[in-house]
Amino acid sequence: MSSARYIIDRIEDGEWAVLEMPDGTMLDVPTAWLPTDVSEGDVVHADLEAGAQSSTVTFTRDTDATERRRDNLQARRNKLSSSKPDGPISL
Repeated sequence: MSSARYIIDRIEDGEWAVLEMPDGTMLDVPTAWLPTDVSEGDVVHADLEAGAQSSTVTFTRDTDATERRRDNLQARRNKLSSSKPDGPISL
């Protein structure tokens, strides 16, 4: 069995999810393949089980990775908003 990590970039028309792969490329999958509790920005894992006659992909939401990602993004937003409010931002 192999596993891959993706970030849900967006959900289109409630029927398709656009997943961002680790290399930055995008992958469209039906939302029916994903757990019902996922939303944009969530981290999901895809586990592939390849058999002789067929293969199965199972997506699971990674709650811990999702929370870490959201905390990191919020910290970056806070840092940007608190740096030099009356002038340019130094990068």
